[in-house]
Amino acid sequence: MKIALVEPPWAEVYGSYKSAAKIGNCFPPLGLIYIASVLEKNNHSVKIIDSEIEELDLDGTVNEIRKFKADIVGITATTPIFHVAKKLAKKIKNELKLPVIIGGPHITVMPEETMKEEIFDYGVYGEGEETFLELVNSLENKKRLDDIMGIIFRKNGKIVINKPRPFNQKLDDLPIPNRKLLKIDKYLWSVPEKGIVKFTTIMGSRGCPFDCIFCSQRTMFGTKIRFRSIKNIIEEIEYITNNLGIKHFQFIDDTLTLNKERLKEMCNLILQKKLDITWEGWTRANTVDEETLRLMKRAGFVRVSFGIESGNPHILKVIKKGVELDDITRAYKLAKKVGLETRGSVIIGNPDETKKTLWDTLKFIRKLKYCDQIYLNIATPYPGTKLYDYAINNEKGMRLLTRDFSEYRRYGDAVVEVNDLSSKDLSRYQKIGFLMFYLTPGRIYYNLKRAGFKAGFKNALAFVRSVF
Repeated sequence: MKIALVEPPWAEVYGSYKSAAKIGNCFPPLGLIYIASVLEKNNHSVKIIDSEIEELDLDGTVNEIRKFKADIVGITATTPIFHVAKKLAKKIKNELKLPVIIGGPHITVMPEETMKEEIFDYGVYGEGEETFLELVNSLENKKRLDDIMGIIFRKNGKIVINKPRPFNQKLDDLPIPNRKLLKIDKYLWSVPEKGIVKFTTIMGSRGCPFDCIFCSQRTMFGTKIRFRSIKNIIEEIEYITNNLGIKHFQFIDDTLTLNKERLKEMCNLILQKKLDITWEGWTRANTVDEETLRLMKRAGFVRVSFGIESGNPHILKVIKKGVELDDITRAYKLAKKVGLETRGSVIIGNPDETKKTLWDTLKFIRKLKYCDQIYLNIATPYPGTKLYDYAINNEKGMRLLTRDFSEYRRYGDAVVEVNDLSSKDLSRYQKIGFLMFYLTPGRIYYNLKRAGFKAGFKNALAFVRSVF
């Protein structure tokens, strides 16, 4: 079969912050590439359409599907872009008369509600590689769907949710994702000392054992972490550098330094093979030490990102972050000591938040002198999280303003109020927070020079457009 897999356009969900989002969030859709590669391995023909990076609106996306002469279309969607996925599916049904499969995080956390939209013929929830393949094979061969784990479909006018598929315990068995299905030259990233270069995402593990209330990753990938072998990861890196000319890698693991011995094994193999690469990733502030960071740096690691979330101890406990402010300060100091660029993620408008606790956060990140860049988010209660439960039940001071998921964005607008903070207050404090953090002499100088003038100017222009 000929299968088109689509990442819908998403920039609009960032509102006035669209310019900055286009620079900082255009990641290759690794989940789709994995599914595509499994399909190709089993003799299907696949086209991936990343509408945002290819600058396609819905009409343009449908035209690409038409030119490919697809037999079936798969669309992935998170909650904020689910409304876009619905519009796209409707156009596909009306203009091309093709069956549409919906997958991704949104249907995984809200399966029945998602399939109430009759524009979707089938749904895939949870990890999609094996499920999508089995579904496509059954449709091609006109076999019954009742025993396919992880799918949702209609039978006699009723929605049927088959039992979930167990998480894949043998990640090494997945094929190396075929990135040639993407327009790889369009995925550009600002890298310290390198400027703007081609990059790709890579996965070393799935699953997260932590219990942060704002995250639904546990629903998508489970609470037990599953690792690929280091040998398997290095083989993928070597293939990419030798065949695609990409030498910078963004690890999308939830906690990169969770298993330090395994990470050290990877670093030592990179050094042993003299791989000319750079890489980066996210981790937790209480899982790093100087020895490990130094080895990572020697092996090409250039940037570490930590989840800060709040500068108030009580709020950190409420959101179950599991770190202390001293952990955060120490982690940034260590990272800068070994020569790494540093980023952090912050959330304002958490349960129990007040103007006082919010100001604690803004003052904390401003004084966090070893943090170079920040993502400052407004708390958004996505389905599948404890935060969502608090919001819909008006607990811990939270008041949910709408259940229209098209409004669920982390930048520019707020869909919650909490205690003495209105939605307008949260939007205003987000702008104030960005200005307080970035408008310091040291950060202005660093961020203009860090990756060369071209990258510095481009990033600064996007920041000004977004905040002002």
